Amino acid sequence: MRLENKTDIPIFLEDLLDREWWEAEHSSLTLPVKPIQPLSDWRVEVYWLNGNAKKPFSGHCNPSRKLITIAINKRNTYPLTAKFAVGTEQTPYGYKYIFETIALNSPKELIRFIFLHEFSHLLDYMQGLSLSYKQTKANRFALKHFKR
Repeated sequence: MRLENKTDIPIFLEDLLDREWWEAEHSSLTLPVKPIQPLSDWRVEVYWLNGNAKKPFSGHCNPSRKLITIAINKRNTYPLTAKFAVGTEQTPYGYKYIFETIALNSPKELIRFIFLHEFSHLLDYMQGLSLSYKQTKANRFALKHFKR
């Protein structure tokens, strides 16, 4: 994967971009996973969100363009506290999300977390799953690999 940094933040993701094996969930198991296709022609593009953006960050995995985009807001203040859905639990009225709150101490940490989330979607895509499949699974993947 090739990193294209369009911000003034020094970003170092080589430890993630060059990794060959990952631990990922499959059903209720955690298994070692190696991407089935080479990722050398994929790009990771990091840029600033539009100046009027109200959200603190955005990320997207686009397999047709072989691109992962990561956008962050210049106006973010750090530590940035964010809640991420990591699972669901059944209630008498249906299901509700279980959230985990984390504090991201710098734009570098935020970019790293978003990359891991989107990379989880890429691994799912390579296994033939829908990209919109399991946001909670992608959040758990990002939290697991981010905390290492």
